[in-house]
Amino acid sequence: MIDGAQLLDAIYEIVQDKKIDKEIILEGIREGFQKAYEKFFDPEAIVRVDIDQNTGQIKVFKELSVVQKIEDEWLEIGLNAAKEKYGDNVSIGDNVYEPVEFTMEFSKLAVMQVGQIIKQKIREGEKNKIYQEFLSKNHEIVGGFVKDITETSYLVDVNGSIIPIWNKKMIPGENFEIDQRICFYIEEVSKDNKHSQIQASRIHPEFLSRLMETEVPEILEGIVEVKSVAREPGHRAKIAVFSHEEGIDPIGSCVGALGSRIKNITKELNGEKIDVVLWNEDTKTFVMNSLAPVKVISIDINESNNECFIVVPNEQLSLAIGKKGMAARLVANLVNMKINIFSLDSAKEKEIEILWNGNISEKELNNPEFLSKVNKRREKTLKNNVKEDIVPKKESEEEIVFVEQDKSIDEIQASIAAFESLNDDNTFEYEESIGNDEDYDSYYQN
Repeated sequence: MIDGAQLLDAIYEIVQDKKIDKEIILEGIREGFQKAYEKFFDPEAIVRVDIDQNTGQIKVFKELSVVQKIEDEWLEIGLNAAKEKYGDNVSIGDNVYEPVEFTMEFSKLAVMQVGQIIKQKIREGEKNKIYQEFLSKNHEIVGGFVKDITETSYLVDVNGSIIPIWNKKMIPGENFEIDQRICFYIEEVSKDNKHSQIQASRIHPEFLSRLMETEVPEILEGIVEVKSVAREPGHRAKIAVFSHEEGIDPIGSCVGALGSRIKNITKELNGEKIDVVLWNEDTKTFVMNSLAPVKVISIDINESNNECFIVVPNEQLSLAIGKKGMAARLVANLVNMKINIFSLDSAKEKEIEILWNGNISEKELNNPEFLSKVNKRREKTLKNNVKEDIVPKKESEEEIVFVEQDKSIDEIQASIAAFESLNDDNTFEYEESIGNDEDYDSYYQN
């Protein structure tokens, strides 16, 4: 027989520890006894389970139909026998409830069934608790403390709920310790997911957008709006902003005095450098703003294909592409458009029409001052690169990429395919550009 006092203690402990409604546990006990009876006696029987919440005593009854002639003794009872047990008011067609005797075998089976169902109820209760708790926080930033670290994820304690952040959702190169505080963006809250109800991320573009809200009051107040975000997590990001109030500089608001605001965000993102770009409803202007500090000679947009053809100065091709194509991918993602970039010489060879509708004229392009500035930047870049003609660089365990330092502009251009948005999940094949992140740093700091 089950000890009622122990049962009540167990229920109380579960309710307190798991923060689950008491009625859910009681329902699990009732269901467990019902299933135990069905397995031990009769799968077709209708069973009622009563629990005295003051004493913890459990009583099980099986429902019997009152009949004139018994055809199934497990489900029916004769009229005379029913009157004898339950009184003269019983008539044919009524239902009566006969107490079930607790044998040792039945009690063991019932305890096992109750245990399994209670575990299931606890899991369901915890899932519902997490769902209700985090539903209002969907697409927001939350913070917690690292509780444990596994091979595949960080387990974060957020007000008593354990939320996993999978390694692939962490910024490359960052590491956290046990009990260290960490914040993340909630991509999705699911009612039922066997892996994780909360999809947490530190690499989602909206994570950067929400971080901007915390550092830039103008964004939180709606004066400055974040229009789009593109990220190469842990490396570089571009964020397009727009001011709804005349006289408010959106870029200056985001950067802050001496870069204080943007530096705080960069620190949170493991050194990820952030270029703040001025959004413009005119797509051509927006694309040119996104390419800065690269100058645009010619820009042609095919709206039906959502594709853009851009011609840049020969000397700035590598800067437009960026290391491993990063700069071009960021621009493509920021403007949400397929980007094709050509040097001036390559465009002429391919007989691409030069529109001269960008932000540099032919006269400015040929100005010695412009060429001198570009050459100084390139010389600085080359000094920071390895001096050997061919430098082996391990990209992965299977692939070695060789970077030739003295490739001509045209040779680089010849290996460049159209840069797709990361949303298309395409892989690009091209020689690594001789440009690096330092080319952007002076622009970023201004």
